[in-house]
Formats: sequence, C-alpha cells, structure tokens
Amino acid sequence: MRSSQSDRVGGGTARRVVIVFARLPQLGRVKSRLAAALGEAAALAIYRELLDDTLARVAGCASVERWLCVTGEDPEGQGEVLARSHGYRLTRQIDGDLGARMAASLREALAGGSRALLLGCDCPGIDARVLEQAFEVLARHDLVFVPTEDGGYALVGARVDAPAVFQTIAWGGSSVMAQTRARLAMLGLSWRELPTLWDVDEPQDWARVLDARRAS
Repeated sequence: MRSSQSDRVGGGTARRVVIVFARLPQLGRVKSRLAAALGEAAALAIYRELLDDTLARVAGCASVERWLCVTGEDPEGQGEVLARSHGYRLTRQIDGDLGARMAASLREALAGGSRALLLGCDCPGIDARVLEQAFEVLARHDLVFVPTEDGGYALVGARVDAPAVFQTIAWGGSSVMAQTRARLAMLGLSWRELPTLWDVDEPQDWARVLDARRAS
C-alpha cells in the first residue's frame, strides 16, 4: 500500500513534504566545474534549466507540500519569484556545512509526525515516480536514499529526526554514501536505497542530459 494511504500518524494520514535544496542562480556562484569548462554564463544557464526542471518534476508528485530551500544572497527576491511560480513555500538554509543544513531542514519538515524528502536540483532522473517510491519506503524504514554514480546521493528521505546521520561526512567526495552507510549502521537506523542515478556536475554529464532528450 502507498505511504500516502497507509502510513498514518495519530489516526490521520502522515503529512508529506518534499524539499528542493538549491543555491540561488547567480553568475559565478553555481556549478563551478561546469563553469571551469564552459564558462560562467553557460554554467548559470544550465543551472537555471536544471532548477526549473526539478521544480516542475517535483510539482508532479501529488499530495505533498513543496519547499524550496535556498542559500545565497537574494537582494532582488529571486527565491520568492521561483517559489511562487512553481507553487512552493520558500525557506532558507542555515549556516554550516551541507550536513548541518540538510539536518536542520529535515528537522523542520518532520515536525508533527511528517515524512520528508530532500533533494538537490541536478539529478534529472528524480521524478514523481521516484518520489512516490521513496515515500513508500518510509512506511517501513527510518530513512531512504537515492545514491549517485559518483559516490554521493541525490535524495535523502526520513521519518525520524536523525542529525547524527549527517555529521562528520566528507561532503563532495566519492565516499559520501559509503560513510553514510557506516554511520547508519552504527546508529542502528533502518534504511533502504533506491536504484542509483547520476547527477550533473561535469560537461559530460550535461551532454548525457542532451543525448537523453534527443533520444526521447
């Protein structure tokens, strides 16, 4: 049975929240590896496209609250425009490393017995079907992950507040998922991993996106 129907808290259906983690699209502040190869303007254009596409794909998941959780200075109110145009609540990331920021956002979303998923904006393979699968996992497990080919993960979901899962992880390296598995086992938490996907960090990754579009 689907978690939206069977995973109940206090006699009611559990609230479901999907958080998109994003950096505000600003020249020279996004996709540094793409910028090094293609230039800052091209990297910004690609990032904007990836972000818009992610927000649209998440919006295809029914019966969820959608949060856009941003970092970066925003004097022109870009975040509010993005959030409003796609039907999201705008929130901001706290200061700290990636783990601290993710843990804080998940804690806020989990209040009141919710189930929460958090994802970045550069994994084209995450769509409404994957999000539903992740919520279904949370009916039986504490956490769920979508690993990526580079050794990290593109999505984490939780039904428990477990900030220790995100502590002392070497973020940005090729062993993020391996370190996370070890931490989960040490903490005695249950988790499941969905099929491995890939994200867009290098020019060849963007070429892969374009190839997939041409083939569809």
